[in-house]
Amino acid sequence: MLRLRCGTILLDGFLAHLAERDAGEDRVTTLEYIGCASGERAGQQWARLGSAPRARLPDECLFAVGEATLCMSPQTQQGLRDKWVDYREGSLVVG
Repeated sequence: MLRLRCGTILLDGFLAHLAERDAGEDRVTTLEYIGCASGERAGQQWARLGSAPRARLPDECLFAVGEATLCMSPQTQQGLRDKWVDYREGSLVVG
């Protein structure tokens, strides 16, 4: 388990998946999260992993996680504050 400076908690399953995931040369793994607080989709949430060129990303969005680098936008950081992220049975899980 690892708690990032933004308050997001990464559980062991996610840490292992991130360590195995190769974003490629000069790229970093990105984590995007959307949680709906109101409207007809209230309570629903989505999370997905991607990759982006490292050169375009601001330092405040980058997190060193072992040998990997993870990027989360300010909106994702806010949405995941005090929440945990895990990787179970081939899927991202947020709680």
